[in-house]
Amino acid sequence: MNIRGAFPVAELPLRADDRMPCLELTDAEHTALRDLAEAALDGSHEQPLDRRLDELALLAHEIPLRIRSHLVDFRLTGRPYGGLVLANLPVSEALAGPTPTDYVHEPVSEEAERATALLLLIGSLLGDPVSFVTQQRGRLVLDLFPIKGHEAEQLGSSSTTTLEWHNEDAFHPLRADWILLAGIRNHDRVPTTFATAQDIELEDRVREVLFQERFVILPDESHTAAFNSRTTGLDEESWVAEAFRDIADQQTAPRRTAVLSGDREAPYIRIDPAFMPRSLDSEALEALDAVTAAIDAALRDVVVGPGELLIVDNKRAVHGRRPFAARYDGTDRWLRRINVLADLRRAGGRRFAPHRRALV
Repeated sequence: MNIRGAFPVAELPLRADDRMPCLELTDAEHTALRDLAEAALDGSHEQPLDRRLDELALLAHEIPLRIRSHLVDFRLTGRPYGGLVLANLPVSEALAGPTPTDYVHEPVSEEAERATALLLLIGSLLGDPVSFVTQQRGRLVLDLFPIKGHEAEQLGSSSTTTLEWHNEDAFHPLRADWILLAGIRNHDRVPTTFATAQDIELEDRVREVLFQERFVILPDESHTAAFNSRTTGLDEESWVAEAFRDIADQQTAPRRTAVLSGDREAPYIRIDPAFMPRSLDSEALEALDAVTAAIDAALRDVVVGPGELLIVDNKRAVHGRRPFAARYDGTDRWLRRINVLADLRRAGGRRFAPHRRALV
């Protein structure tokens, strides 16, 4: 069978409101994905999903071929550049339960678990789902929702302030290659902001500086011991303490990095202006300001609704969030997220937690 001939990977249509490439699932694909998620969640399994990641990676090969074709092409070629949306996923907001209000109590509903299964299945076609020891006890699947008291912080749990655009975990040597954001609830149509490195215009002399290791990116607050102690508590294992010591060391003695890397014509980007000290030489500071302004100019709004999945190429695009007024009544915006690493072998000796995917 000529798979390419039977399922050509055509260019995806752009959504009218945000110009994002969108793969709309057919009703048959919707049903097939729901059946796969149900198979992953089958009650006969004794282990939770995050202990069966090898099994889920195998089950992911049963995802309908048209979806696999687009995701494999996206993984191998980077097209569509920076990110894409999958729509008509089998996730029901009505069955998901109320939006959580803190990190201590994990949301429990069959529909939230179905969203987790879908994330892990789709993520396994791109690479390997991972987490970080220093975020929420190494939980593999994270939730984005507003938390009272975090309104003005540069955290996914903020609300009244703009969550400045950034690469996820830009400071980390094992930052994710892709971020998957599954919409469970978004009554207020709160936009995720998005821009690709391809869309920014820079002078050649500025680009040259950005390719040099002259910049610093600090860990954001969600990776600190103080924040984790307040929100989820700290494990006592020695490797956890060591991971938080490394975060503290990076805050006091940060490593130099380049903002752009790789192919000069289609570079990777590593940037998080909210956590980048401005104590730079004048040329580097000018370059940082130039790339920040260029991304600001290219930024677009992407609304991730229930049953939609935004996949962000974390090395070719940045994302953030517009401000909104939270209600804390169970109806606020709620996205479920995973990080995906292209090559898990890079994390040898740095994998912990029972699921062996929490990185340091």
